Amino acid sequence: MKEQQIDDVLNELDMMDEAVSPEESKQVDSLGLDMFNNVPMTVTLEVASAEVLLGELSSAVAGDVIPLEKEANEPLDVKVNGVPFAKAEVVMIEGKYALKFVSGGSLSQVVPQA
Repeated sequence: MKEQQIDDVLNELDMMDEAVSPEESKQVDSLGLDMFNNVPMTVTLEVASAEVLLGELSSAVAGDVIPLEKEANEPLDVKVNGVPFAKAEVVMIEGKYALKFVSGGSLSQVVPQA
């Protein structure tokens, strides 16, 4: 779907939300999100960040270490399309990295609102 088509669908969903009772709104939300089940989303895992001076970064060579601002045992941040979504741990499944969610997010955080 093109971006304008997605905006049009989201606008229609907003109008539907206004036209239904609170009891029916859960059903409308569920039906609305089902329409987007095949929309690809980019999931990224952010380990941590650090603020460094440009001079330090420009002189970095192989073997240099930059300490990060997160404890080693803290869950990592999962982002969907760049938006914070959940916390997770890294696990291995059949020799590949995978995410194990330790706290969930809400789709309302990552689905654009019209």
